[in-house]
Amino acid sequence: MLWSAKLHLNASSGWHRHDVFEWIFCLSDGGRLEFHGQRDGQQIGFRSGRSICIAPQVEHRFAFAPGESARLKLICLEAADIGTFLSLTQAAFLSSIRTAGATFADHDQAAGGGNQDGTGDAHALLAHVPDDVGQTDVPGLQVAWGAVSLLLALHGQRHVMCGNPKPDRYRETIRNIREWLEPRLDDTIDLDRTARQFGLSRSVLTREFRRHTGRSLIDYCNARRVEKAARILAASTRSVTAVALESGFANLSHFHRQFKASYGMTPAAFRRMVNAGTNLRRPG
Repeated sequence: MLWSAKLHLNASSGWHRHDVFEWIFCLSDGGRLEFHGQRDGQQIGFRSGRSICIAPQVEHRFAFAPGESARLKLICLEAADIGTFLSLTQAAFLSSIRTAGATFADHDQAAGGGNQDGTGDAHALLAHVPDDVGQTDVPGLQVAWGAVSLLLALHGQRHVMCGNPKPDRYRETIRNIREWLEPRLDDTIDLDRTARQFGLSRSVLTREFRRHTGRSLIDYCNARRVEKAARILAASTRSVTAVALESGFANLSHFHRQFKASYGMTPAAFRRMVNAGTNLRRPG
């Protein structure tokens, strides 16, 4: 079962916790999320274009100063459904959030910027997750979970764990590396060349890139390529082979493995699901 609703809030809530992953998409600025218990004092502001994922059993509340308000899209993911509808990679990412308690991502501040990099994709994908508390319709669920899968990939690529240490000496360098990589995803990424480009040793690059992004540099690049492929599949009729090549994959089998690991389905199945969702919502 998938829970989703749009909220317009202007008053602080009481402290509460849930047995589900609570995913908040900010549709406007104003207000903040505050944490209690072990994370007392931590907070994440509601900012247009930001997504926030809260792990189960984390005590929190919505907080607003006088005159503040926020429009939010709330999606709740039950643990039993995560193993059914999401890939093992995405399920592992959600599990990693439990330690920090929460994670957030700013989709309008993606590396590289602009729609080419996916800015605005989160808002477009939200349209495929209907505002229906406790959706059970099977065709609709498949479409909604497909959108959730892609949203989770976008969130995971840009996320920051709540309670991370203050920015250290390598944070800005890793941010610059991600921006540098973006227009080069069609090329073969060489660790030694990348390390030299930014004045790092191979071992420091490997260690710090994983520490700041949660992935190896190669896994990160493959994830970005798969995200690009998913966007092209959803928006065009180009062949799967053409999409793989355009996204930076020279080997079709490797592309299929990477795509299925990220989205739990083949590229062709993903396209059919997106098309089915479009047809379900076409007027007349």
